[in-house]
Amino acid sequence: MIRALLFALSISLLLPTLASAADRPNIVLFLADDLGIECVESYGGLSYKTPNIDRLAKSGMRFTHCFADPYCSPSRAQLLTGRYPLHNGIPRVIFLPDQHREFLDPAKETSVAKLLKEAGYATAMAGKWQLSFLEERDTIAAHGFDEYQAWQIFNKGAKTSRYANPTMRQNGEVVSTPGGYGPDENLAFVTDFIERHQDQPFFVYYACLLPHWPWEPTPDSKDPLTAGKGDGDPKYMADMVSYLDKQVGQVAATLDRLGLRDNTILIFVADNGTDQRLVTNWTDGSIERRIPGGKSHMTDTGTRVPLIVSWPGKVKAGSVNNDLVDLSDLLPTLIELANAKASPQPINGVSFAAQLRGETGTPRTWIHVQKENQRHVRNEQFILNNQGKLRPIVEYGLKEPKPVSPDSSAEAKESHAQLQEAMNAAETFGKRSAP
Repeated sequence: MIRALLFALSISLLLPTLASAADRPNIVLFLADDLGIECVESYGGLSYKTPNIDRLAKSGMRFTHCFADPYCSPSRAQLLTGRYPLHNGIPRVIFLPDQHREFLDPAKETSVAKLLKEAGYATAMAGKWQLSFLEERDTIAAHGFDEYQAWQIFNKGAKTSRYANPTMRQNGEVVSTPGGYGPDENLAFVTDFIERHQDQPFFVYYACLLPHWPWEPTPDSKDPLTAGKGDGDPKYMADMVSYLDKQVGQVAATLDRLGLRDNTILIFVADNGTDQRLVTNWTDGSIERRIPGGKSHMTDTGTRVPLIVSWPGKVKAGSVNNDLVDLSDLLPTLIELANAKASPQPINGVSFAAQLRGETGTPRTWIHVQKENQRHVRNEQFILNNQGKLRPIVEYGLKEPKPVSPDSSAEAKESHAQLQEAMNAAETFGKRSAP
């Protein structure tokens, strides 16, 4: 099964694509910061209002089992390269400049932006990079982005604000905006880029700053904007999710205004679960539960994220897909949809373009999750970690289930064999030459 999956991956990039070379779709990819699926209304969320995100779900396909890594930097690197952290060199969050020296090396890794740029796309990035410290190593352009505006987390050694009075790095230059609001500055950058490149295919990677802590007022809050020095107040989380949702709607409205919406793929996904200091009300339609945030944990609440793909006339409106998907799958999917060349590196991702067409495709039988040296592979029933422990899946479990013996049931034995093969495949695939 594993060999068949990897073989299918190798040949899938050679198959006919949804878009012709002369009519490539535009692509706008939203990456929310710290947003588990329990926060989105179309996934059963009850605590926050997300009408614009839900509108995307109604107009396209909602994936129910998409998984990220439990921290942002590994997830972002995996999304951009189609390769797992153990292969792309980013297994942990890049946070402290005096301790974390790793960065996503453009000399070693090929991003989806670079591949799309080579295919004739205008490319832009806005929001949060966190794959290098921009003050000392600005790698964004080298990863294939023609233009960018990213939060410069540290400037002259000092931590900066992402929200009120933000500090950004725009195409190599530091830009401070007293009185401004970071998400607004980034939205304006994205809107301007789309307007200037409406006559050619474009790829926008909008790595949103919201709704990551510190929890602070938005321009729509009753309280004035403040750039606090602490965590802020969780009461603002609802405002921040609403503002993120509002920006999704604003980008969609811009595309409508320019007559570009029908030829634009809009994708909404998140980098990891919700902050563990927050609790969200959620329902599966029959019962209601309170779901603690799971960011940083190797659990469903830490790694299961929303994924919505909307492309009017191409992706069936209101469709739901239950296949296993992880963030590495976005690169091969977008490359297939854009009729671009494959990555020169061997990738772990598996295209789900066929599923977007309404076909069965080649669904994954397992996904991979990593946090530093901890790793696990998962199918629909069990999780196997790299310490050899097998655990049953308990969706939205508040605690990690106790390990079970592979001999405890026929299902456990079968899954253990499959997942051990998957673990081995994940470890060795990146060492193979490119297909």
